[in-house]
Amino acid sequence: MTNKEQKKLEKLLFYVLGRRPDEFGLVLDKDGYVRLKDLHKALIEEEGTKGLRLKQLRDFLLIFKPDLFEYRDNEGLIRVKPEFIDPAVLEYALAEEIPTQMYTPVRPRAWIRVSSEGLVAETIVLSPDKELIQRIARRRGALVITVNSRKAQEQGAIFQRYLEKIYLASWLPAISLHGPVVDEEFKKRYQRPKKEKKEKEPSEPEIIVSPVEMPYRKLTKGRKKELSWKKIRKERRRRR
Repeated sequence: MTNKEQKKLEKLLFYVLGRRPDEFGLVLDKDGYVRLKDLHKALIEEEGTKGLRLKQLRDFLLIFKPDLFEYRDNEGLIRVKPEFIDPAVLEYALAEEIPTQMYTPVRPRAWIRVSSEGLVAETIVLSPDKELIQRIARRRGALVITVNSRKAQEQGAIFQRYLEKIYLASWLPAISLHGPVVDEEFKKRYQRPKKEKKEKEPSEPEIIVSPVEMPYRKLTKGRKKELSWKKIRKERRRRR
């Protein structure tokens, strides 16, 4: 990586993580961190970094150690250092006015349950920008689900505003969600097949072999019993 390429990448990373993560479909945690894998998936969608490999990005952070960033390799997390970050990227404001219609990504297998029970998660990412949600959905292998935001709000859903393009929630009722019809064909395509329980073969009865009874033998603690004729011979020798 040339010096020019390094500076270009550092500038892009600073903009993504320190100024406008919402433009790239990223949400930072309360400390400003995001997973390196999620950042990489967002970067390779951009024209100038389409060929960037995850290993190259990781090596760039470990070898060159750019001053603006903190990278925790063991956890795979990266952030802009607190003294350089825009405080707005760490704020989650309660949204009083929301768009009537928004979109959110849901994996097909999860949609089978979510379509009837609603969506519950620690962080549900929504946006009125359908193209942005389509990008996030492609990264996750997910469907784009339409959300009637007003109907969800009437049912008790609470929305937070994250910068300009993203809204966050932790619960969305099923009545507010609209996506593919979950019919038998859909289930057959995406539902995980149930594992058939194998019947246990009857085990053979255990045969207990009783120990063979041995005739009683007096223990001599390693000393051999002296024969009588040897004893008599010794006595005769002593008399001589």
